[in-house]
Amino acid sequence: MSTNDFENSLDVLKILSEALTVPRSLDDGLDQITNMTRKLMDTEQAGFLFRDEDTHNLILRSAVGIEGDKLRVGFPVDLPARLHSILWRLRSLHQINWVDSGIEGLRFPMIVMPITVKGERVGLLVASGARSGGNKPYDAIRRRLFSLIGSFASLVIENSKVYDYLRQHFAFKSQELQAANSADGKNVSEDERLKNLMVLSLNNPTKVVRLLAESFYKELVRAGFNAGHITIAAAQILDCLTRSAPPTAGGTASKDGGGTTNKDGGAGNGNDNQQKEG
Repeated sequence: MSTNDFENSLDVLKILSEALTVPRSLDDGLDQITNMTRKLMDTEQAGFLFRDEDTHNLILRSAVGIEGDKLRVGFPVDLPARLHSILWRLRSLHQINWVDSGIEGLRFPMIVMPITVKGERVGLLVASGARSGGNKPYDAIRRRLFSLIGSFASLVIENSKVYDYLRQHFAFKSQELQAANSADGKNVSEDERLKNLMVLSLNNPTKVVRLLAESFYKELVRAGFNAGHITIAAAQILDCLTRSAPPTAGGTASKDGGGTTNKDGGAGNGNDNQQKEG
């Protein structure tokens, strides 16, 4: 194994490890995936598009290696009808040799992987502008690697959605706790509520911990976790107690296949035969 191959293997393991252990917001998780996609696939550009089923738009959520008026994170991407149709209908890994994109600076060939969460298509992972060049820049090994990255992306999205859900509900519960323990619940400033919560934490920490633990349990149940998962969460808390240093916020824990779209925008036959670009 060459040094470069070894480094790529470590990068893949790093993505998997962090996807499983590090809580991230959705935006942070997608930025991580797109940056690692460009590095591992050795492309000039990478991005992630979310599907908006209501408006039938593709929303750019993360991009690296390309900028432009038509590429604004958080906004729909204005694509020609042909390219939009190809991307919207994709259900498996697909290579696009060339098609009119209407986006200045977008490189080809492009490889695209639909991302699914719990069986539902939620978006597309895109890598474009292969640095290796040649007639087959995305060989069988890179296609398998891209599929693997797509699986990690699904895991990152699912975990980040749970993380965001829990964070929002904990923030709400924290406000409830502050309000419940304010002086009289009337005309109390945010600073006073925080001060009251701090005082309560000092005077009756057991009460605060029990309230937070009960809230944590309820939110895990609402998020769909079973008793086994909750037991693991409790064990993880106990494990944190045994560590020499307290964990820091945001710290880390101790198919090959698909089709192609040729230069005229037509779909290929699902194998690696590609037309040379003119």
